[in-house]
Amino acid sequence: MQKKLAENIILILLFLSVSFNITYWAIAKYDVNTDMSAVSDAEFYIKMSQYDYQNVPYRYANRFLMPSVVSLVSKCLNIENLLSRHYEDVGRKMVQLNFGIVNILCLTGTALFFFYFCRDLNFSKAESIIGCFLFFTSFFVITYYTVPLIDSMGCFFVMACLYMIRKENLFWLSICFLFGVFTKESTFVVLLMILLNDRTIFSKKLLVCTPAIFTYIIFSKLGNASSGQNIFSIISNISLLRTYISVGISSINLYTLIEITQTFMFMWILLVYSLLKCNKPIFIKKQLWLLLLPFVVPFLVGTSTVGRIAFYLFPIVITLSLLALRDIFRFNEQNT
Repeated sequence: MQKKLAENIILILLFLSVSFNITYWAIAKYDVNTDMSAVSDAEFYIKMSQYDYQNVPYRYANRFLMPSVVSLVSKCLNIENLLSRHYEDVGRKMVQLNFGIVNILCLTGTALFFFYFCRDLNFSKAESIIGCFLFFTSFFVITYYTVPLIDSMGCFFVMACLYMIRKENLFWLSICFLFGVFTKESTFVVLLMILLNDRTIFSKKLLVCTPAIFTYIIFSKLGNASSGQNIFSIISNISLLRTYISVGISSINLYTLIEITQTFMFMWILLVYSLLKCNKPIFIKKQLWLLLLPFVVPFLVGTSTVGRIAFYLFPIVITLSLLALRDIFRFNEQNT
């Protein structure tokens, strides 16, 4: 018991340390007040964290959970009084500092869930930690999960839901899914994960998610949004859906290919190797169809940008990559 507690504490401290290291640049070395180009939609989340929903587009206003948490952190910690205003020019960077704290916690939590997810799939402790470091060093984690956006928390809840699906924990699945949909609607991918895992629409897991679905739909009609569409209004309007698909297809360019590549980089090759040569856990086998999802959903929202959506599938891609690495290095050991 004491050994397990010690291991958990060490894991938390390790992941907190790594999360801080990769987030520090976005907190201290980058000034969101003077350059918003690197984080295009950050301006909306920053406004929302200050309870300003004026002129915030529809689909952003429904993603209120993380900005609300950032606001709470700002009020409770009052970091401006703890640090010198001259330290990394903290007086000008309070907003990104507060976002950074939440990002660090979300990255740590995501890595913890992923570690236990890997362990539950019979990966060794060493392999599971390697998987977590593949997560931490991924392009989209360093680029988008460290700045004033909501992606880190969205990813956290998707990972938490996937772990709860694996563990058959209905109560925490319902809670994580509810919080997830109000962080980012990409959390609805969890419904497909449930369908692929259970292979039926008559699933208790789907049932416990329905309150969150109805709450989201109701709130989207009554919330603070000023303009725009969400994914439900797009799908329910055939004419609008065709327009968005047409816009998405017409916007495909070289950057689309670059973004797909940089999402998982060399892990794409490891994934193909694993699909062709490795024995895969049944749970992962059931989820393989999800690999097509990132190349479909973006067109529903009128964009060919796939990377940030595709990366939510990291639990599938990285576990397949770990299987490939295990197979490759065992093969090499037998021939040296």
